[in-house]
Amino acid sequence: MWGANKLGIIKYRIKNVKIFLIAIIWLFILDVYLADYRSMAMTLGLKDSFAILPHVQNDFYFNKIMLLGGMIFFADIPFMSGEELYVVLKIGKEKWSQINCCYIVLSGVLLSTLLTVLSLLTILPAISLKNEWGTLYQTFAFSGTAGCVIINASAMSYYSPYTLMLNIFLIDALTFAFMGMLLYTLSLFVSKIWSYVIVVVLIFLQSVFGKMGLVLDNFLPFSWISASHWRFGYDRRRPDLIYIYTAFCMLLFLLAVISEWKIKRMDWVSKEEHR
Repeated sequence: MWGANKLGIIKYRIKNVKIFLIAIIWLFILDVYLADYRSMAMTLGLKDSFAILPHVQNDFYFNKIMLLGGMIFFADIPFMSGEELYVVLKIGKEKWSQINCCYIVLSGVLLSTLLTVLSLLTILPAISLKNEWGTLYQTFAFSGTAGCVIINASAMSYYSPYTLMLNIFLIDALTFAFMGMLLYTLSLFVSKIWSYVIVVVLIFLQSVFGKMGLVLDNFLPFSWISASHWRFGYDRRRPDLIYIYTAFCMLLFLLAVISEWKIKRMDWVSKEEHR
């Protein structure tokens, strides 16, 4: 039986084949999206900035596959297997709930790290670690695309490669954590299937609003993984980074409070039988 300490529980959950499946899915899709860029860079003998991921995430379809990976990772939510019952009896519901929240947030960081590393490996022969946008990016910025990748010229003009990559890394981590916390909290009130349905609807709702030309799509959490939804300059139709980070922290805190409140009042046996 695995230990009841926080680190032991988190390690047990992470050691799962799901992370390898997600890595394979993301690696395949990144290779498809970045093949043209990598080929052009190698043909011309050029190396350019490593910060390609923020531009890849401007694509609607890539973002959906990226978020799908997060949903696969959190498939064991709400963590109510027989082994978990042993832990609850040993450490209590409140501490168990806190461990769940910590695990979900750390998982967000893990998934964001994995995605970042895979994006670097995919274009490894064409990588430059200089903190500047090179010839390739500047050329592609005029056309707006580099093969399948949508180049965001506004993001390039406002941020250096390291700054843009850091913000994307943090926002990806917060997005995955928000997804996990939302699935976890919803699954305490409704069945796991319905919690997934609700999250999928929210993900695609942003796309529907975008197609309809509604400004609201820029202010939905799942849209912020794309820098095209960030504010550059004085465009009030989009949120700035302070708004995005503040909103994510408030949402995560709110979901943590709601989930802990529900756990304290939940009949474990009844929930296990009907989930």
